[in-house]
Amino acid sequence: MADSLKDKVSKEIEARRERLIEVSMAIHDEPELGFEVEKGTSGLSTAFKAVRRGKGEGPTVAIIAEYDALPELGHACGHNIIASAALGAGAGMSAVMDELDGTVIVFGTPAEEGYAENAGGKVIMLDELTKADVAIMIHPGSRYGVGATSLARESFMISFKGKAAHAGSIPERGINALEGVLLTYQGINALRQHLMRDIRIHGVIKDGGAAPNIVPETASAHFYVRAPTVELLEETLEKVKNCARGAALATGSEVSFRQVANTYANKIPNMALSEAFKANLEALGAVFPEASSERPGASTDFGTVSQAMPAASASVFIGENVALHSFDATEVTASETAHEAVIISAKSLAHTAIDVLTDADLLRRIKEEHSSH
Repeated sequence: MADSLKDKVSKEIEARRERLIEVSMAIHDEPELGFEVEKGTSGLSTAFKAVRRGKGEGPTVAIIAEYDALPELGHACGHNIIASAALGAGAGMSAVMDELDGTVIVFGTPAEEGYAENAGGKVIMLDELTKADVAIMIHPGSRYGVGATSLARESFMISFKGKAAHAGSIPERGINALEGVLLTYQGINALRQHLMRDIRIHGVIKDGGAAPNIVPETASAHFYVRAPTVELLEETLEKVKNCARGAALATGSEVSFRQVANTYANKIPNMALSEAFKANLEALGAVFPEASSERPGASTDFGTVSQAMPAASASVFIGENVALHSFDATEVTASETAHEAVIISAKSLAHTAIDVLTDADLLRRIKEEHSSH
């Protein structure tokens, strides 16, 4: 039964091939960043959920879409592919749900990139997402893969308040807030050699003062801290804040901290669900590389989802050695290879949803694995 349903879903997705590619390109050509929102799913106006119920009671599968872009780069992370693939999977499943017990929900989750205020749509939508039994999504990359982890992440602003003065005639009356930022960077650089190799700290200066002849009264920098676990993240974050506190003491300025995005937990992939995902991708022609020792470096709010419910994300090939978050990647995510990735991703998402809805033993193993963490 499952095989015939998968064939039917694939035909439905193929019939919508051109439209799905159009959606991917429309999102790619009009990149939107994080949003100020008021209403919608979980109070987010740009979030959505599309529900398709089957003929009877059964499991619920959440298929996740992302669609926000990056500042200046546009869709250099391929969220246009993620969104159109989820749309295609939902459209494909609509052709077979009358033959299945259970429910499929396509969730639109805004602002995954962490620079925007209150970023992390999945964290905000967690109560809605966890009403499903499992959550699945794809992400484009330079190879096929399943079961990857991610780093927990905090996105925050460090701001210094000093005192303005004429930088040439009376600098002794000023307190240089920019020096607080610069000393914070130096303190972090000194800290790095005493951190685990999987911990990442990076940032950009957002405010460096008004003019060279004015002692900067205010200065700020936006930092990310990433770590393999939430516990290590919290420990490292405090060390980074101590660097800033020391810089404030050294300069005589005042320092404050403000969380920008929601905290992203590290991803715990559900391997039973991931293996089913992999089998469906391979049946569609995907070729997986041999096991890699590559360490995680990225972060995602899907990590928070994976901590709360069984979840799996598959990496889907769009080109060799794709460096996401670069101008080169912006071109690749609109390529013919990316268009094919939309179709295979849509099919594999839908086929995996069918497995969860029709294979009670698979769902049992998925849930048992998650409860063991």
